[in-house]
Amino acid sequence: MTRKHRANKNNQIPERGSRLADGIGLPRDVSCGAAIITVSGRRELVVENYKGIVSYDDECICIQTKDCKVTVSGCRLKVDYYTNEEMKIVGLIHQICYEV
Repeated sequence: MTRKHRANKNNQIPERGSRLADGIGLPRDVSCGAAIITVSGRRELVVENYKGIVSYDDECICIQTKDCKVTVSGCRLKVDYYTNEEMKIVGLIHQICYEV
């Protein structure tokens, strides 16, 4: 018996780790290292599972994650702290964009 895989909306077959995570009920961030972005109001944002900072100034911070770039735009933005696992951005956040 063969098993068929369902394609996602881009006609791509999901990665094995994603299928496994879905099958046993694990969150994708645990099994695949997906980024977790937590926003508290308009003044702070925490990014977990990031790879690095692409660009940084007080109006725009661009972060590389495993599967996309996340751009945070606003005023008086700064990285409050960062570790190997997470980073906290503070300032007045206007927009968060995801680029594939």
